[in-house]
Amino acid sequence: MKTIITAHSGCEGTAPNSMDHILTALSCGSEMLEIDVREQNGALYLSHDLGNPEKCVAFGDFLDVLKKSPAVRVNCDVKTDGLAGAVMEEACRRSMAEQIVFTGSCMGEETLIGRTGGEFWYSIWDFGDFEPALASMVKTGAKVLNLPHGFVTEEVKAQTDSLGIGLSCWTADSEEVIRRLLALGVYNITTRKPVLALKLRREMQG
Repeated sequence: MKTIITAHSGCEGTAPNSMDHILTALSCGSEMLEIDVREQNGALYLSHDLGNPEKCVAFGDFLDVLKKSPAVRVNCDVKTDGLAGAVMEEACRRSMAEQIVFTGSCMGEETLIGRTGGEFWYSIWDFGDFEPALASMVKTGAKVLNLPHGFVTEEVKAQTDSLGIGLSCWTADSEEVIRRLLALGVYNITTRKPVLALKLRREMQG
C-alpha cells in the first residue's frame, strides 16, 4: 500500500488555514489536507490560534470547497476538546462524513466520531506516551497513531505493525526525512512540501 501524503496547513508557502492553502492542497494531488479547527461563539473556523475570527475561513465554507473533491479527505486537527460533534454535524449535513479524519484534542470522542461516519487517529506529542497510547488503541480499536516523525524508528514501526496500527508522521518537510519515512512504509506523511513528497513517493513506491 502506498503511503498517504497529507498537505499540511500552509503547504507550498501558502498562508496557514487560508483559502490559498486549501486550493493549493487540492490541486497538488495529495490524498488529504490538514487544517486546524477552532470554535468561537458557536461557530467553527480554520485557525491555529483564532486571533480574529472574521479574518478566518469558516469551516462550512471550507467544506463547500472540499465537496467538489470527494476523493480528498481532510485531517481536522482540533485545538480544543469537544468540537468533534459540531464538526461532524457540518460534515453530515453535506453528506461528507467519510471525508473527515480527526487528530488533536479529541481523545474520548472516538465513539461519537465513528458513529457519525468520521475517522479518529490517536495523537501523541511526547514519546513517553507511546506505550500507553498503544495500550489504549488496542483497547479501543483505533488503527492510526499520529506522532512527530522523529519518534519513528524501525523498531517503532515493527511494534506498531505487529498490532495492526498504522503510523501518521508529522511534520516531515525535508527530502531526507520524507525518503526515510517512505522507505519505512509509514501509513501517512503530513508535510508542507506535498509536491516533493508525491514526487519521492512515485520514485520509491511506484
